[in-house]
Amino acid sequence: MGARSSRKPVRRVMPIMASGTASAFKLLVATLAFSGAYFGVSAAHGTQGSAAQGAGTHGSTAPVRTVVLSAQAMPVEVSRAPRPGTVTVGISEAGAGCLRTYHAQSVLDPGPSGDPVVYDWRLLRWSPVSRTWKTHQVSGTEGFIGRQRTVGWHPRIIDNPGWYRVELTVSGSGVITGEKFQVSC
Repeated sequence: MGARSSRKPVRRVMPIMASGTASAFKLLVATLAFSGAYFGVSAAHGTQGSAAQGAGTHGSTAPVRTVVLSAQAMPVEVSRAPRPGTVTVGISEAGAGCLRTYHAQSVLDPGPSGDPVVYDWRLLRWSPVSRTWKTHQVSGTEGFIGRQRTVGWHPRIIDNPGWYRVELTVSGSGVITGEKFQVSC
């Protein structure tokens, strides 16, 4: 009894294995035929012919155009002034190597009386050692009398990657700090 029951599943599995093996063999033959046809066509046309045909020229003698993509830093937008009380900083020129010139700007409003405004700029660099912002550059003291104005400064950073930020000190009003930005070479 035990022998009969053990033979019946074997008999049932054999046709399934045979059909599975036949299917796998057919797929292998089809893959080899397709690969042979592909490589045969590639060898007949050469690599440049197949690339041109893949590009849509279909065997024409039109030259292949190469498109060069490049990245370019956008200059600071000077047509729109920042909101009063904020400092904006953007790259205005990227030179050879690691030479970067930035444009910091802000709007200062002396109020309706037009009192004199005295201000100066500072470029601060983050020191990972002391974990503090340290003065990297300082502008000269400037000022004006009259109405609201957009003021600007062009600090230069040469071969000194790191994190920076710009501060604008206005006499009688305090310090306006810009967002930090990273310089990388």
